[in-house]
Amino acid sequence: MSSEEDKTTRISIEPEKQSLLDHHTEKHFTAGEVVRDIIIGVSDGLTVPFALAAGLSGAKASSSIVLTAGIAEVAAGAISMGLGG
Repeated sequence: MSSEEDKTTRISIEPEKQSLLDHHTEKHFTAGEVVRDIIIGVSDGLTVPFALAAGLSGAKASSSIVLTAGIAEVAAGAISMGLGG
């Protein structure tokens, strides 16, 4: 079989299984804006300090500078996210 034939090949499904698929509805988590804000905040709150620490470590800064910069970024990020929310 050529690659074009593979793309157009369909799988036949038994009628009773197709009926189940036709009637299947998925229930999704529908939360408010609070959950969305928490997820975005945690994502941003973890990504930026680690990137900052990695950059400073790569620049061969002392461990006290890396730690101080990381704590300062966490505090600044918390204030920023709090004001933005």
